[in-house]
Amino acid sequence: MRYSRPMEQKQPQTLRDLLTERNIRMDAAATLAGVSVSTISRICNGAEKARPNTVVALAQALGVSARRMQVLCDASRAVHQEVAPDDPR
Repeated sequence: MRYSRPMEQKQPQTLRDLLTERNIRMDAAATLAGVSVSTISRICNGAEKARPNTVVALAQALGVSARRMQVLCDASRAVHQEVAPDDPR
């Protein structure tokens, strides 16, 4: 019998990636985490840095560690700052 190696799955790099990978809409994530949809949208769009209590709430709701969620949220912000470095966000 021949075994093949499983395809490598790419780890989500941003909060938006995680939501997309898990097929979770922002409004559903907001409900699960007890935060507003606009908060999640602003984090995903890099317009707002996630507050510690939001990071913990999202992590618990989405089943990842708070440290991993902080990395995903920070990466969301970094991606958008790279695109528009002159933007004072």
